[in-house]
Amino acid sequence: MSRRLLFVATLVATLSLAARADEPLPSVEQVMNEHKEKIRNQLETINYKRKRMVEANMALDGTEAETFWPIYSRYRGETDSLHKETFQLLLEYARAYGSGSITDAEASRMVDLYRGLQEKQLAVLHRYVQEVAEKMSPRRAMRFLQIEAQLDALEALQIGKQVPLIN
Repeated sequence: MSRRLLFVATLVATLSLAARADEPLPSVEQVMNEHKEKIRNQLETINYKRKRMVEANMALDGTEAETFWPIYSRYRGETDSLHKETFQLLLEYARAYGSGSITDAEASRMVDLYRGLQEKQLAVLHRYVQEVAEKMSPRRAMRFLQIEAQLDALEALQIGKQVPLIN
């Protein structure tokens, strides 16, 4: 998670400094394309570390692991696409913040996008928690939910600390 956070913080700082230096800010698409490989590598690293944490905390036996890991892989695949959308929203915010002012219309649109992404994320998590409950047990589903909620909360807190408050 920390590499991703460092990358987001660096982009926010870079866009903020570029705005102060009266240089044109790159578009979100330009930043995403320019850093595509770096973003992909960081997501792979994050997913690897997260999977190791889930593995250590789920304490699955062989049969449970055979059932759980394919479900978890599908879950992470869906959340990865949502994380990319969230990252794009962070870049949009950084760009707007770096320009010196965010209009009410921009703020309203970003709030709506953020809320929509959070709702999608929660719906995906609940769908996979339900699948774990059906294919394994409700207790295993509860443990999966607890682990994911804790990891998501840590990530949100760390990212939130890096993003400057709107002026």
